[in-house]
Amino acid sequence: MLNLLRTLLLIGLAIWAVRVIWRWLHPPAPAVRQQQEQPTQALSRCSRCGTLIPQQMILWHQDKPFCSSACRDA
Repeated sequence: MLNLLRTLLLIGLAIWAVRVIWRWLHPPAPAVRQQQEQPTQALSRCSRCGTLIPQQMILWHQDKPFCSSACRDA
């Protein structure tokens, strides 16, 4: 019975040592940030209220950018 416990303990220690050495030799790769993959958008300011507007959402009137029809019509 005592020999069986020693054998199991030695097997457990050997498995633990192999895992520790494996993790030391193969560290996890650093996480890639998702924010770096997104392209930046050009912004313009509304001619009336000064709100920043993405280029694809600008309402143009007389060569001036506006954020909404309410600002454009005011």
